Amino acid sequence: MTTTLSRYKLDWQNGTQWANMPELGDIYTDEVTFYTVDNYRYDVSFHVGSGRRIGILFVTVDQQDPQGYNQTMNYCLGQFYTNEGAMLFSQFALNHFIETEKWLVCPSFEAVDYIDGEPHTLAGDEIVSELYTW
Repeated sequence: MTTTLSRYKLDWQNGTQWANMPELGDIYTDEVTFYTVDNYRYDVSFHVGSGRRIGILFVTVDQQDPQGYNQTMNYCLGQFYTNEGAMLFSQFALNHFIETEKWLVCPSFEAVDYIDGEPHTLAGDEIVSELYTW
């Protein structure tokens, strides 16, 4: 990891009422802000779903161009079976995004549109965990 990238360490928070980090899902990061050479600003945050989306890793990217125009994009990066795996992958993906402004290292990558607060693919399918069995 380069010196520049080492400044951008994800800080994970527990989204539950319990004192310890849950085994799977219900965690999120604080936003990480960085600027590109051409003066674009990016605010990036990750979260791992719970309930019907348990283990699914999502990322939100807020991009601001030099003229001040904001665009927010949401993506699903796939399903994980442990929070630790999602956390490690998120840091890896963030480092790559900071260097390239692309998510090409993500084998599962899907743009997300929120409909009534629920994540859906752009084709209109609700994103639900494979682990969801209730």
